[in-house]
Amino acid sequence: LQYHNDDPGAVIFGNFINYYQFNTPEERISVFPSHLWTNWRSHDGKLLVLDVGCNAGNFTQRFYKFITDHSKRDVYILGIDIDPALINRAQETNAYPRNVHYLTLDIMTDSLSPVEDFLSLHSRKEFDVTLCLSITMWIHLNHGDEGLKTFLRRVTSLSDVLVIEPQPWKCYQTAVRRMSKAKKKFPHFPALEIRSGVDMAINDFLEGECNRMRMYESPETKWKRKVCFFRR
Repeated sequence: LQYHNDDPGAVIFGNFINYYQFNTPEERISVFPSHLWTNWRSHDGKLLVLDVGCNAGNFTQRFYKFITDHSKRDVYILGIDIDPALINRAQETNAYPRNVHYLTLDIMTDSLSPVEDFLSLHSRKEFDVTLCLSITMWIHLNHGDEGLKTFLRRVTSLSDVLVIEPQPWKCYQTAVRRMSKAKKKFPHFPALEIRSGVDMAINDFLEGECNRMRMYESPETKWKRKVCFFRR
């Protein structure tokens, strides 16, 4: 939970300590469609979800409740985050320890063996759904254009459906400005070629390079973002 210049919003990896105070789980879940989960294909009666960048797990738990209300399948969720302090908080407040699990893991640099172990416990090779909510900007700022593409390839390889909420370019400018005030920089930022229209660039890459089809696009949230569902 390291932030700079006494500003909880000045963080390198987007690991805000107070994230759910300004973006509540209820506000986010309100744009999720209920009809997509009722007739989900299943050969084992399970629905497995990976939540990448789960923060302190508030939305992860709310999503579990949402899914169990709209699906007849047994739901199991693995939440991962780069910040061990946030994961500790998620574990301490976990209301569904049998079905919701958390791990400290950097999806860009760490081995995915713990994720694969979770799948093996359920006799699976992939998840049904991967959630990537408001994390693409942080991947992009810390790993550059190629890092963002690597990330998108990686998360699409992990599941049948990808649920993604990209941040628009305005959010990048705000993040850079906050870090500049703290005398810190995102080293990849000056060289980024994917800039304005970053959300459409991500959409085009998922459809063109990852062979994904967009199956749903939500209304805009109050943060001017859309949650998009992509499927093989």
